[in-house]
Amino acid sequence: MKKNLLVLVIAIFVLAFCSSSIFAQTKTIFVTPETAKIYYNGHEVGNGTYQIKFKKKEDFAVLKFEAPGYIPRTVKLFRNNPKNTISYELFADEAMLNSVGAEEGMDLANKLFSITCKKEMTEDIAWKRLMNIAINHFENVEVRDKEAGWIKTGWVNTTFAYQIVRTRMEVRLQFTGENELSYTVRIYSEIADRDCGTDDQCFARYDRVLKKFETVISELQTSLGSNF
Repeated sequence: MKKNLLVLVIAIFVLAFCSSSIFAQTKTIFVTPETAKIYYNGHEVGNGTYQIKFKKKEDFAVLKFEAPGYIPRTVKLFRNNPKNTISYELFADEAMLNSVGAEEGMDLANKLFSITCKKEMTEDIAWKRLMNIAINHFENVEVRDKEAGWIKTGWVNTTFAYQIVRTRMEVRLQFTGENELSYTVRIYSEIADRDCGTDDQCFARYDRVLKKFETVISELQTSLGSNF
């Protein structure tokens, strides 16, 4: 009887010891690059490395990592993770490296801007030039209504290692009431996580324009003559 009781006590002790090891309350995380900011449950707590001490009733922690030139990453670290030291890596933000935005003086993504054509330009000539730009850069033109002065291209997907950026252009004849020929133009830009796919719900507004579409803006300026 005493022997059985002793075995039971030892078993409980071993179980308690194992549980405390497996479900350790303290875990150390390392992030690459070392300059990455670490956010723990919404609060900035350090750069590159941080030691998490779980509270008694805390089953997991939400961690976010950010660094210039890298894709931000958000993860859940569970208390019962068997590892006491965990490493995370941020991946290069290729979309940002291959695009321009307000920082580079190109704040035109998803924004409406106007083109006022040169005085001597006819609507027929302007239409041909607009169509040439649309076809050369986007190939697929979904709407080409000359009478309404409306051009809408299909999406062009640009795929990177971890991201997809899609771009399209829409042009509409602008009725100003003045004796001038003008159009409104919008360059749409959206981004998605490549793991999500190319469904519409995967994409979100992206306030940058891929560098390869910069020439669209310059061609509109030089080919038609524009005021922004």
